[in-house]
Amino acid sequence: MKLLKMRSLRFRLIVILSLAALIIWSLATAIAWFQAKNEVNEVFDAQQILFAKRLASSDLGGMLLDRQFRHRHRDGYRVRPKSYDDDALAFAIFTRHGQFIAGDDAKGDNIQFAPRPGFTLAKPRGENDLWRIFWLPSDNGRLMIAVGQKIDYRNEIVQDMVFGQMWVWIAGLPLLIALIVFLITKELKALKRVGDEMRKRSPESQTQLSTQNVPNEILPLVNGLNQFFSRTSNMLLRERRFTSDAAHELRSPLAGLRIQAEIAQMAEDDEKLREDALRNLTGGIDRATQLIEQLLTLSRLDNLQQLDNLEDIHWEQLIPSLIGELYFSAEKRRMNLSFELVETPAVQKGQPLLLSLMLRNVIDNAMKYCPEGTDIKVRLKKSEILVEDNGGGVDEEDLGKLGQRFYRPAGQNEKGSGLGLSIVFRIAELHRIKVRLENRKNLQGKREGLRVVFSL
Repeated sequence: MKLLKMRSLRFRLIVILSLAALIIWSLATAIAWFQAKNEVNEVFDAQQILFAKRLASSDLGGMLLDRQFRHRHRDGYRVRPKSYDDDALAFAIFTRHGQFIAGDDAKGDNIQFAPRPGFTLAKPRGENDLWRIFWLPSDNGRLMIAVGQKIDYRNEIVQDMVFGQMWVWIAGLPLLIALIVFLITKELKALKRVGDEMRKRSPESQTQLSTQNVPNEILPLVNGLNQFFSRTSNMLLRERRFTSDAAHELRSPLAGLRIQAEIAQMAEDDEKLREDALRNLTGGIDRATQLIEQLLTLSRLDNLQQLDNLEDIHWEQLIPSLIGELYFSAEKRRMNLSFELVETPAVQKGQPLLLSLMLRNVIDNAMKYCPEGTDIKVRLKKSEILVEDNGGGVDEEDLGKLGQRFYRPAGQNEKGSGLGLSIVFRIAELHRIKVRLENRKNLQGKREGLRVVFSL
């Protein structure tokens, strides 16, 4: 059991398969032994029966009259041929009263009279080993013929037969174990190579593990590790970028807050200067708060691989609710915010809060960067959501850069962080929604506004 608990897969496989080969070999030998023994017994039993029947069909009456033959066989001693195996077969003939009549020159005269038709096991006189004896009545029951054979003789025949065939298996067993060791070592090279790559891999490495010649059984493991490394690498990059962005973007607002606080301290009796400084300080705090919230939101969205707790999204209900929340803000800016339901799209799965935030950022940008009197319209179609305005649009050069983090077109008077559209694109990506930005143009080809298209 301790061997099976070792951590080396290669060693355990070699031991288990070698033991299995040895056990199978032993079982095969035992089965072959029993089969050969049964077949040998059947052959020799048939031989004994045939020999007894031949004796029964011979002229045994002449033997009964030949008293001299009986006395010579019983009292005398004959030299046995050296080539004769006296364990192979022996016979004896008795009268029905047990009187010995005749036997072979080997062990037949040692067979004791114990008649019972069929086969019996007995020990002849002077023998320590069992013999298998076949008894056959003859001459109308006046004679009993006994044909015997030593059991050990049969076992020796079986042993010679089995081990005469099994020596090839015995000689091949070490070769089989060597082949097992070779094949296991060869097939586990892929695992060893993956392990070597893991040991040599630096913590910050972004390289993928090689899947060349990797068996199908461990390919999912290697692919899973590669996906894990990719996610970990992306997460580290996002954290570094978040730290860098936060440090860069918060430096200026914090410096401005400090300046405004110092101005408020130096104002002394100048009420107007103090109020302006405090008002700027409050505005700076609000902008810093918004920036931090957007950074945290974007960081949380970047760490998401897929959305959980999805709900049914009914755009025809979500958009009017959002328009109602932003309507008074648009009124204060003297803008017209409206919603037009062209077609009702199919119900989708998503997170309503994130999708509401996605549309809110687009509408907020339109309200923030468009001039007073702008019409902002949200149109819902079968497979699209369009947010349009007539605020003049943006330069074509800047259009392709919108959505990049912290990018803001030149000439903007409104304060912002440049993260709003980045959040929009990330939420859309998580919901598998495509976003397209384009300028609206009139019949004369003149730019008149911006359109944001969400392809559902």
